Amino acid sequence: MTNAYTDYETPQWLQEPEYTPAELWERQVRTQAPYWQTRAPMRQLGQRLQARYALGGGSPAFQETQRGDEALTFADYISGYTGGPTGGFEAASYQELLDRARLAAAATRQDYGQYLAGFAPASPEWREAAWYGDEFGPGEGREVIGAQQIKNQLAAATLLAQQRQGGGLPYTGAMGSAIANAVAAQQQYREDIGQPKGSFLDWYTSQLT
Repeated sequence: MTNAYTDYETPQWLQEPEYTPAELWERQVRTQAPYWQTRAPMRQLGQRLQARYALGGGSPAFQETQRGDEALTFADYISGYTGGPTGGFEAASYQELLDRARLAAAATRQDYGQYLAGFAPASPEWREAAWYGDEFGPGEGREVIGAQQIKNQLAAATLLAQQRQGGGLPYTGAMGSAIANAVAAQQQYREDIGQPKGSFLDWYTSQLT
């Protein structure tokens, strides 16, 4: 992708990690007893935390604690995640998750450089936009949206679908799996009818109030 906005290329602190959040979590799961009853709930939990990381990692509260030129990792995120009151980087409430998902969706609508050009460089809003563009959008230097970004969009939509809007624990187990399958089917259907692969989160959040 030719990017005329050279002043707005991907920040150095958004370099690719050695291991993806999914790879890190799978290494943790493999230390558990090799039984479906043990590993299945762990994998569901990991999927929710990975989606929260993708949405919450862009928050100024999270990125302000970064280490120099290094982005805070998924391991950093889960070590600080408590599921506590909304307002922190955890994005504990349904509404806060939805608000962040809409910010992430906005980053998918145009070229990465064009999107970042709308923010003051190095401002908290710019850092947030850079994160969401990298996690969910075409990103700097990619001709088309990447497979990981498509997965992140599905994960964020699934996380929202599994949350109880009135509060309380999310849907897990068989119900959680059924919801995840239904959201994945929606994404696949949109691809089958020719909708752009990178438009799913934007479409999904537009259906929510």
